Amino acid sequence: MAILDFLSKPFEPGEDDPEFLDWYSNIAEKANISSDPNDPRHYYDYRAAYESGAGLDERKHLPSEFKHDLHPNRYIIDKKDLSIHDTKYDAPAKFEDMILQAFQRKEYEESIWKND
Repeated sequence: MAILDFLSKPFEPGEDDPEFLDWYSNIAEKANISSDPNDPRHYYDYRAAYESGAGLDERKHLPSEFKHDLHPNRYIIDKKDLSIHDTKYDAPAKFEDMILQAFQRKEYEESIWKND
């Protein structure tokens, strides 16, 4: 499944910097997410966010630039004009991009559940 290979790198378990683990633990508690930074359902590169010095905003969100390509909220539809926006790259997107991503995410999620 080459299309999903890009997701494997950030989720490889290994020895983490204790400062990263402390930072992530605080993020996880405040955002009410999994306490495991390697959870494949995150769709977010927390290590890159940590290395950049990112923190939670008032909505308890981290910057979109660290979203994985399959992040569920990568593409959003503007309710006013029905345009599609790619939040990861802060750019306009096409409907086809959003549909393709949905199918790829479904395939990836099915592979996660098979491994549980």
